[in-house]
Amino acid sequence: MMADENYSYAPKYVQIQNYILQKIESGEYAAGDKIPSETELARQFDVSRLTVNTAVKELANSGIVERVQGKGTFVRFVPGQSFSSPMAFSSGIKIAPFEHSNNKPHRLLEHGVIKADAALCQKLGLTAENPYVYKIVRCVDVSSEVDEVDYSYVPLSVCKDHTFDCEALKTFFLHDYICRYFNEKPTHIRIFVDTPLTSDMELSLLNAPPEKLFSWDTFLYHGNQVLAVTTTVSMPKENRPFITLEF
Repeated sequence: MMADENYSYAPKYVQIQNYILQKIESGEYAAGDKIPSETELARQFDVSRLTVNTAVKELANSGIVERVQGKGTFVRFVPGQSFSSPMAFSSGIKIAPFEHSNNKPHRLLEHGVIKADAALCQKLGLTAENPYVYKIVRCVDVSSEVDEVDYSYVPLSVCKDHTFDCEALKTFFLHDYICRYFNEKPTHIRIFVDTPLTSDMELSLLNAPPEKLFSWDTFLYHGNQVLAVTTTVSMPKENRPFITLEF
């Protein structure tokens, strides 16, 4: 192993962390990229896998990487981005429903190509000649009840011939999925609250009348291009703020 002189005297697990962080900061590892396996890092740094596991686990706990069982470890946060994850934004802004659902896996209910209605075409900037999108419906369960439903739509012009990974859709937010699998990465997001619902949405799972439901749209952009939109529908909860500002 060729240790960097700047951290060769640090503990081995810190050396491994610094090595990974340097690769991320230099741009060699981008958001969504897979980092070397624990076996590869153990061989490179001449340490046990337990030492590597300790290093990677701390990075995962910090939200910098994400470990996916059976697939590996992936970069989640790139310093200098305007947001580090779907539930943590710059300036200490946190969106409470994202924090709430991040601790629980999504249940995949439906996915496949549909023809977007006029309202959805307008959201995504689609024309009547090319109105097709890939639709993903997921829900978050709390105490055996559906707490929220996410309706995500990716224009076919964006996902093209991509084959969606059903297991990954159960685990990742759409932002993370697109960062990992698509060439065009999100550069910013916009959130609009109390947005109109589209005709394809089935809301009976929430077991509440429509007038009691709260919805918001999360748009993912690459420059001016809309990569995807997710409409989240949920029941408002007492003592659960929508936006939290931390100073």
